[in-house]
Amino acid sequence: MPFYTLAAIVSFLLLTFNVGARAQQSEKSVDTSPAWNDNSLIIVQKNAGSATRSGDVKIEFYGHDAFKFTSPGGLTVLTDPWRNETGPYPKWFLSEFPAIRVDIVLSTHAHFDHDAVERPKGLMVLERLVGQFKLGDIEITGLADKHKCEAAPTEKPDNASPDLHVETCPPNNAMAFDNAIELIETGGLRIAIWGDNRASPDPSLDHYLKNVDVLILPVQSVLTRAEVDTIVGKYDPKTVIPSHYYVTGLTADTSGLESADGWVNDQEKIHHTDVRRLDRAYLTLNVRELKGVHHRIYYFGNHFEVK
Repeated sequence: MPFYTLAAIVSFLLLTFNVGARAQQSEKSVDTSPAWNDNSLIIVQKNAGSATRSGDVKIEFYGHDAFKFTSPGGLTVLTDPWRNETGPYPKWFLSEFPAIRVDIVLSTHAHFDHDAVERPKGLMVLERLVGQFKLGDIEITGLADKHKCEAAPTEKPDNASPDLHVETCPPNNAMAFDNAIELIETGGLRIAIWGDNRASPDPSLDHYLKNVDVLILPVQSVLTRAEVDTIVGKYDPKTVIPSHYYVTGLTADTSGLESADGWVNDQEKIHHTDVRRLDRAYLTLNVRELKGVHHRIYYFGNHFEVK
């Protein structure tokens, strides 16, 4: 057999082997998960659920003010995904928000650390929802109010922020300083996401916020410790989850955010509050577990989801 013929045969065999190996590797890397699109929402529409029916509700913490809620029926809601501002602010986060799949993406207001609604793979987006929304076993009520603001120095009669050069306090604040407190009801639980709302909302919202099962509050950055204590005392939630604080491994030092450890420690040592320091980035709650509970704190600390 001529040498060039033998060489051609060997080359063909090697090429065939390499193509077959690459094909096997490609087959292994193909996403074999079921197709995921809006067909699932069509099914949910057909099978009406009840937000008041008791069941387990899973809460996952993605850092800052981002929480993913999974209803007993499997519907998912993600609140306030974050991003790094490309404008005048320094980098706040050490990574990008993960492109997770969720049914509903919800935001409280139009600031970079709350409004990266394009980052998750959401079937629908409810930006700054005001009013009522219902799907399956989830009901969401958006309560229109105002972002916390600081009055400008007296030498600035227009009350404009010296950093942003815009009006931040009502009644003529910039739209970015509108905030919607989002009230999610599922599994028989009422969960309120404060966002960056001011410490004293309009009194018309009081009947929505009193006696909620879970109140998620921005501790140590937007709200002072005294303001948080006043809010908890006024609305009397069963449980409180701190948010919007410095998370090791996620938050950049340039953000200026602080840990919520100080407030949590004070609640436990001074006020003798029932504090549950979680050792993971999720917890599951239900009506039965919270029966008779009063101001319990669930604290994720530095545990956050990264997927």
